[in-house]
Amino acid sequence: MNIGIISTRYARALLSHALERGTEDAVYNNTLRLSQSFLEVPELESALLSPAIKRKEKLSLIVTASGSDLSAEFHNFLRLILAKEREALLKSICLIYQDLHNKYHNITICELVTSIPVSHEIEEKIRRIVTYRTRGPVIINKRVDPEIIGGYVFEIGDYRLDSTVRTQLESIKRKLTESEYQ
Repeated sequence: MNIGIISTRYARALLSHALERGTEDAVYNNTLRLSQSFLEVPELESALLSPAIKRKEKLSLIVTASGSDLSAEFHNFLRLILAKEREALLKSICLIYQDLHNKYHNITICELVTSIPVSHEIEEKIRRIVTYRTRGPVIINKRVDPEIIGGYVFEIGDYRLDSTVRTQLESIKRKLTESEYQ
């Protein structure tokens, strides 16, 4: 069984259904919250896989993990997943749905890691540059990591720009070590 193909089929079907109903953003938010719950509570996945827990209890567990404002489409989808005994795929279905939703709406997700919090002005400059290039909305996920010492790491799709002091120091150290052995 190819989990990726099956998860993608379910995610596409969910997106198609949500688009027909005009609730793709609400479903997106539900999948986002559920994905976050999977990250924050690792026991959630093992509970869903447990044969000792009944389907009704699993549904209640997933609904709680998905947030209080669950869309009807996502609720019905969860029932289908449980009826088809595909709860093991739910985590990957949510992630694939989010990716498909973003592609459909031409939303670009970027990650910016800095050693100190970024000012609003810099964030907006980055957003304008990326928006100009992608011609669509941009979401910048910011993270502060003091261990990079200074500089930044910027990721967009498969592109990664690492301009951190830590990386530069490691590069210098590697070059010095190589020159000692030669």
